[in-house]
Amino acid sequence: MAERWHRGRVLYGIGSFTGLLGGALTLSSVLIVIITGYPCDPNDPLHAINPKDSCNRSGASYDPPKPTDPVPLLAYIGASTSATGFVFSAAGLGYQHHLLGEMQADRGRGIFVGGTTLGLLGFVSLGVSYFFGFTNYLDPHGQGIAILASSITGTALCTLGGLLYTIDESRMKKIFERFSTF
Repeated sequence: MAERWHRGRVLYGIGSFTGLLGGALTLSSVLIVIITGYPCDPNDPLHAINPKDSCNRSGASYDPPKPTDPVPLLAYIGASTSATGFVFSAAGLGYQHHLLGEMQADRGRGIFVGGTTLGLLGFVSLGVSYFFGFTNYLDPHGQGIAILASSITGTALCTLGGLLYTIDESRMKKIFERFSTF
């Protein structure tokens, strides 16, 4: 039983680390947005007065924001990594719940269900992000904003679900330690 428990904890740990890595990647995309002002708004009068500005629609070097620019790609990678980490964490924690259930020691899965719900909402938000990236329903500026907003939201929801998992995991560890000493 202890070996199986350890496998669940390792899987949960891999998921937690992967989720943190995804959060760091998403945070770096947020910092780049803050520093550079990505995506540029071609309707901004400051861009309109400079004919050499890459955000001036009538300029020769107009370069509208694209879903393949580095900032949205970093946000996609961060959100996808967070979601992947969430899956590993959910699998490890679910396995630990299963093991406690075999010992008739599981005290409930309410926190686990809450974390899973938040994580699933994060997956939906990530899907919305990819939807905006693969379609042209919005202008390039609006598309860039939608991609970033939904990717960041997906990461945040997966991270919040992971925080609930951390609470549940520490509670289950105490229960397992108490019951495994018998």
